[in-house]
Amino acid sequence: MPVWGHQTTAAVQITADDSPGSEYATIDAYARQTPEVHTRNLNTLARYLTAPAHSDLAKARSVYTWIMTHVRYDEAAGGNGFYNSEIGYAEKVLTSRRAVCTGFALLYKHLLKRAGVRAVTVKGYARTADSEAGQPIAKIDHEWNAVELDDEWYLLDLAWASTTACNDRANEYFFLTDPETFVAGHLPADSRWQLLETPVSKAQFDQFPKLYDAYFRLGFSADFPQFGRLPAGPTVSLTMENGEQPVEFMCSVSRLNGPTAQPVPVTVVQDGDRYRLTIKLPASVNVSTLYVFAKPKRGGFERVKSFEGIASFRVGGGQAGGLRYVAAIQ
Repeated sequence: MPVWGHQTTAAVQITADDSPGSEYATIDAYARQTPEVHTRNLNTLARYLTAPAHSDLAKARSVYTWIMTHVRYDEAAGGNGFYNSEIGYAEKVLTSRRAVCTGFALLYKHLLKRAGVRAVTVKGYARTADSEAGQPIAKIDHEWNAVELDDEWYLLDLAWASTTACNDRANEYFFLTDPETFVAGHLPADSRWQLLETPVSKAQFDQFPKLYDAYFRLGFSADFPQFGRLPAGPTVSLTMENGEQPVEFMCSVSRLNGPTAQPVPVTVVQDGDRYRLTIKLPASVNVSTLYVFAKPKRGGFERVKSFEGIASFRVGGGQAGGLRYVAAIQ
């Protein structure tokens, strides 16, 4: 069953290939090229974006792509954080094309509502800074969406998809993200919106490291490390598992909230899918942030190696969270 078609012609079947996001190629092209005449208000925009859709997924994707390509994240657009009307706030974002997390979430919700798709905004805690690894998140400071497609709920974060865009392409990781990985950085105030059979408690969330989407994109497990605070010492050890592909690592350390980080030696012992990292720490750094980077391991010589940040941990400064630093692949 096609999910997308033209308004006046037969439906167009979407053909998937191996390139990222290719299954949405037709939808994305349509949304990106929306004529401005259709953006006068929420009703006209919702009608245009979803008119050719043959499924709620196509509607959800079309609205997402238009927002990603026409609205930019701007801290100045947040105002005082209060609003009298959700619709008024969404209309303001539509006019200004600037938003913070609340604006992205409300615009998405109300465009889909006009297209007959159930979507909600979800308020909660988010771990955004490396210095927050293994630390309690003090206040509810973020907002994202859940959308119902074919009687199932899915999670997405338009603000983070925008702020972590690469080469002007929104970060696909934050579109319909697996709830088991989404909870690594997002904790709803209402636990039912975790969409997990066994919800994570606030106390558990407060101990997590700072995990980046690259951790999951590179194939590390959804059973991620649970403790973001490591004991101080001349060395620290981490064990991670990746069953999707061979990987290699590098690490660096900075003083807590320091402006620069210095590379540190890391010894990696691989046993099947399991990697045990032993990281040597400089004696001059007490409470610090440990950054872990990874990349796919290629065969042969690489003149330039490009690593992505996958996680950060706090070293020292109090009792460590525990000994469980294993991420097992499923």
